[in-house]
Parts: sequence; C-alpha cells; structure tokens
Amino acid sequence: MSFVKWLCAAPLLLMPLTAAAQTGTDSGAVLLPGCEWKDQTVFIRGKPNQQLSFRYQACTGKELPKVIYALNEREELIQSWGGDHGGPVARFWPVGTERPSVLIHKIAAPSIDNKEIGRCVVHLDFASGTYNYEPNVAYMEDLLATGEVFSACGDYGTTNDAIQYFVVIDKALLAYVWLGQDTPFFDPASFRYVNTEKPGVVE
Repeated sequence: MSFVKWLCAAPLLLMPLTAAAQTGTDSGAVLLPGCEWKDQTVFIRGKPNQQLSFRYQACTGKELPKVIYALNEREELIQSWGGDHGGPVARFWPVGTERPSVLIHKIAAPSIDNKEIGRCVVHLDFASGTYNYEPNVAYMEDLLATGEVFSACGDYGTTNDAIQYFVVIDKALLAYVWLGQDTPFFDPASFRYVNTEKPGVVE
C-alpha cells in the first residue's frame, strides 16, 4: 500500500476539521479536543548532535488514539498507535549544495510509471514555500477531466484526495510530508533542525 493510500484508508484515526477544534497559537495548526501539544526530538541518522524537533498532540480522550513517533533507518518519521498500527508521515533528506527542485526530481522521478515520463514536474508554491512533484498542465487536465480520484507521479507525487508536499527545513533538510485528508496529530510547520556541533550541516 502506498503512503497516500495508507493515510486515506484510516478515516477513524483522524478527526476532520470542525468548529469545535482549537487552534494552535504558533503555526495555526488545529488542536483536537482533549489533546495538548507536546514537544519531541529525534536524531537524524541516529546522531545526537543532529536534532530534528517538532510538536505533536498528546490526547487523553477515549475517542482518539495515543500516538508515538520514531525515526527509522530510512529517515522516515513513523506515527504509530495500538501496537502494530501506523505508518510514515514524513521522510527527510539532507539538502546539501543542490537546489531543492533538483533534489526533489532525483527523489521522485525514479518511482513514476513509464507512461508518466516527461509528464511530471516540480512545482514551487511561492506563497506557502512548499514544493510538489505533480503532473504538468496537459497531464493534469487529462486527470481532472475524468472526474475521479487520482494519484499521479509516483510515490512522492500528487493526489486530489489528500495533502502531501515537500518543504525545506532550516535550509538543511528536505522533508516530504504526508498529511492525508484530516487533522494531523503532529504540527508539520513545527519541524526544526539543529546540528549542535556543525550548525546547518547534515552529516
């Protein structure tokens, strides 16, 4: 199952945005009823000096699961609950000296279908500062004309049924974030990276 399909297949895990939800004060992230923000730090490549921090929702209500987060060997942030339930919600790569758009193409292009070669492009939304690997205009028009749900441009591509995007964190890390359809338990705008020994460097 692809990451997008995993997120879309878990409607009971997340609550949709509602007027009853409270708004976080820092980034506009929605705080679900019965939850509070908690901070967590994980180590990029297992190195204590390479610290990726973020905040997530710790929930006490019976209606919502208690989630935990861990970074695996692929630098994927795994959200899990109830034992074996869960999956990746973000993945991280060092930016290095490359333009983010070049790095995104290198990451995303190998997973596209043969029929999509030459039809997928990197798009930068300058207003939000996020990137997408998505169909070019002609391909997008073809997909939208079907009036159906679609998932295009590979494992790191685009769907019209969920939210996902690339974003650069503190000029050091490139993140691909899977938000799915509903309110996430973590705040995607809260990611911060610090190298306590070599500022701005990912080793």
